[in-house]
Amino acid sequence: MTSILQAFYSTRSSLNWRSLGLVSALLLSACGGGPRDQTLEFFALGTEVSVSLYAVNERQAEDASEQLQSYFTRVGHDWYPWNPGELRAINIAIELQEPADVSPRLAAIIRRAAQIERLSNNRFNAGLGHLTERWGLHMLGDEPPSKPNINEVAKLLAQALGVTSIRWIDDRIVGAPSGLMLDLGGIAKGAILEDSVQILQSLDIENAIVNIGGDLTVIGDVNGRPASIGIRSPTEETPFATIDVAAGETIVTSGDYERFVEIDGARYSHILNPRTGYPVEHTSAVTVIHTDAMLADAAATALMVGGPAEFDQLASALEVEFALLIDASGDLRLTPAMDLRLKWLD
Repeated sequence: MTSILQAFYSTRSSLNWRSLGLVSALLLSACGGGPRDQTLEFFALGTEVSVSLYAVNERQAEDASEQLQSYFTRVGHDWYPWNPGELRAINIAIELQEPADVSPRLAAIIRRAAQIERLSNNRFNAGLGHLTERWGLHMLGDEPPSKPNINEVAKLLAQALGVTSIRWIDDRIVGAPSGLMLDLGGIAKGAILEDSVQILQSLDIENAIVNIGGDLTVIGDVNGRPASIGIRSPTEETPFATIDVAAGETIVTSGDYERFVEIDGARYSHILNPRTGYPVEHTSAVTVIHTDAMLADAAATALMVGGPAEFDQLASALEVEFALLIDASGDLRLTPAMDLRLKWLD
């Protein structure tokens, strides 16, 4: 078996700006059936998934591969609002003003989205599905749509009152505005990272990195050392800094430069501002590190929407200690704690 003494691991993703690199000593045993390091790779959720497992036996690796791929297939079907799965059925019920039973895990994610919507003062909003459709951001790569006019945007925005408008009885939605369409793209990846960690830990895997298109969670360490992540700007191929990500931490980035639509020669980001209904223009990328994967995911989106002007206020409101923002001109904003953790490269 090939031995990789030092690997700079990166992924190509339509969902992130930095192709986060894992800098680690990846020592693979040449032969034998004892514990060794293994990497599982597959395509899911429209991006590349890589799971690095450290000091695992063959059975653990096989079980991890089988269970993770089965899980990713299921949530990719059920949690994407334009697939004929659970979330689409919920959205249809909301449109028809009918009650909808929600599975416990999905109900927990929707409720968490509502909580972060409140904390962020609507900078994060998981109820903009109809606006996402109108901008053509749900089917990237298809024929570009026409640009919505100001009246269309205003009408759709007025109907999308946010996830906080949902009324519940237990795990049953009993009321919501008919114009609300749930789109959990800004928080679901964090939930998926959380669930992936639980799957691996149930298999007694103590050290691993789950990487979904560059957004990743660390379990334990990398052969006795912390995972070192390389961070680059939207315009550079090489990293300008690295950061050690500790056990239990998740690092997530939202960006405007790879996932977008082009309409009449103009490029529009996939991240919509819930206050205006238009794609974000003032910010290129935000990276967040947190031990709460769902919060890291949603906070990255909220900070993108808030931009440089609201960076400090939103980071404080969301209790995000580690965050970095790159604005449209390339200037950086960092929380003090993030500045201290970064290792700047020449």
